Amino acid sequence: MIRNSMLRLTGALLPLVAAAQVAGAHALPSASSLVAKHAAAVGGPAYLGAKAVVTKGGMSMPAAGLNATFQMTQILPNQMQMVTTIPGMGEVQVGYDGTTAWAMDPMQGPRVLAGGEFDQMKDEADRRAVLRAAELFTSMETLKDTTMNSERCYLVKLTWKSGRETFDCYGATTGLIVASRSVQKTAMGEIPVVTLFSDYKKFGNVTVATKTVQELMGQQQILTINSVEFTDGAGLTIAPPAAVQALVKK
Repeated sequence: MIRNSMLRLTGALLPLVAAAQVAGAHALPSASSLVAKHAAAVGGPAYLGAKAVVTKGGMSMPAAGLNATFQMTQILPNQMQMVTTIPGMGEVQVGYDGTTAWAMDPMQGPRVLAGGEFDQMKDEADRRAVLRAAELFTSMETLKDTTMNSERCYLVKLTWKSGRETFDCYGATTGLIVASRSVQKTAMGEIPVVTLFSDYKKFGNVTVATKTVQELMGQQQILTINSVEFTDGAGLTIAPPAAVQALVKK
């Protein structure tokens, strides 16, 4: 009798236990908590506290045998300019001065960005974008517990106020972004890009991924950061180059 009763009890409990196990397996941290952990891990207050940030490093495309250097200048609240110098080819420049977004390179010449390219540049120029500040998005959703860049992470879908969608994967242990997926708007059309972040290091009170690998169109583009300087912005200005200004005036 006791044995039969125990069997009936076990039979009744098994579905409940299984359901609890399934619920536990699918319980995911909220997107807002993951973003908050990332912002704290990189040193959000210190990052936003500096009037200007100047980042220098190198860029390479191994398959093309290309090596270059770059300097990116960011000035609060949302100005950015990145100049990449390629030996034997010249400069590739992109930027946003708070009003105009532009790109200029030896192949295509100067361009004033519009549409999706403009939205993308404006979003990324905002210093708060690195921290994934909630006010820049209409929604954030944790999709799954997965592995990217050889690290367990939580994949989060981010819908920007501009309408763009990007996907970040936050390290389960560190909280830092280890990888992201997006569709980049370019002069050649939409290009899917996977970006891998690694070798995080501290510069002052801010933690930065010093190695970024972008995988696109079957190639890799590798950015390596050598220095990050936080300043009061004295002597720094961001403005479209003359060739772009001429286009704006037309």
